[in-house]
Amino acid sequence: MSLADAPLPLSVALFAAGALMVWFAGARLAGYADTISQRTGIGQAMIGVLLLGAVTSLPEITTTSVAVASGNPPMAVNNLIGGVAFQVVVIALADLFVGKDALTSMVPGPRVMLNAAVSIVLLVLVALGVMVGDREVAGAGFGFFPLLIVGTYLLCIWQLGRNAAARGWTPGSQSQDDLPEVDKPDISTRKLALFTLLAAGVICLGGTIVTLAAEGIAEQTGTDTAIMGLTLLAFATSLPELSTAIAAVRLRRAELAIGDILGGNMFDVTLILLIDVMAAGPLVLHQVERSAMGSALLGILLTVLVLIGLLERRDKARFRMGYDSIAVLIVYCSGMGAILGGAFAD
Repeated sequence: MSLADAPLPLSVALFAAGALMVWFAGARLAGYADTISQRTGIGQAMIGVLLLGAVTSLPEITTTSVAVASGNPPMAVNNLIGGVAFQVVVIALADLFVGKDALTSMVPGPRVMLNAAVSIVLLVLVALGVMVGDREVAGAGFGFFPLLIVGTYLLCIWQLGRNAAARGWTPGSQSQDDLPEVDKPDISTRKLALFTLLAAGVICLGGTIVTLAAEGIAEQTGTDTAIMGLTLLAFATSLPELSTAIAAVRLRRAELAIGDILGGNMFDVTLILLIDVMAAGPLVLHQVERSAMGSALLGILLTVLVLIGLLERRDKARFRMGYDSIAVLIVYCSGMGAILGGAFAD
């Protein structure tokens, strides 16, 4: 299915409709995830990585599959890496809903810091794969770096799931924000599972719609599909993270909010292997432009800024945002300006 021949207003309308579907379904997921966390005893950070991180990555899975099926693997990779960078910006935007304190000062344990560190490692592997070139694994049809990324991700998830990962570091004080905790309606376990699956399905459908619409917009406006992947498509597929992060902050679940975003970033990077397996022709890291490497480096820098905020725990804010969130916004705008301006052109 393609919207290349559809009128531009129709493509724009479908893009907006798909984005709204993704937004509203994602907003419901935070409450469901918080309830699951309380009922199962699984920590907020792990729920953020395993449940929210995976479910809110459904748009990336669908957009990746649709883009590869339509013969555009570079757009799929740029969507993933551009989405990782923008989703760190989501942390800064969620900070606006905290109040007087910085969002990163409210995280009570080290798990989220470990998520940030793993995200950095995975993005470094992506940048290295683009910079030095990939090598096919024994005629398997996919490259060494995507396989290394998935192996590193699985090893780190196993390590993060161990109880030992939660010990060894404790903040001296925990910031308290002045937002009232939102009351959550009582819901049966069966309905909770059903509503969670329904929200996931809506996110998957909306992600497919925005991908097809974005490709149609790119075709009709003459915009390069790689640039479309780094910008409009990355924004659209990041809507679940934005809506769930804001909802989690309103529930006073900072660890859940940040864990969702960083967990989703970790998972998204592993999808490069899926692209490599599905795509015909050369290895996918050979097909992408240097702008993908630039976007990966930008994602690394942004994640480092968040990690600094988590370590420093400075609770002062300006313009309703922590200093680290302000730095993230400035660096993202500057970095994207440099990438779109051709600073990483071949």
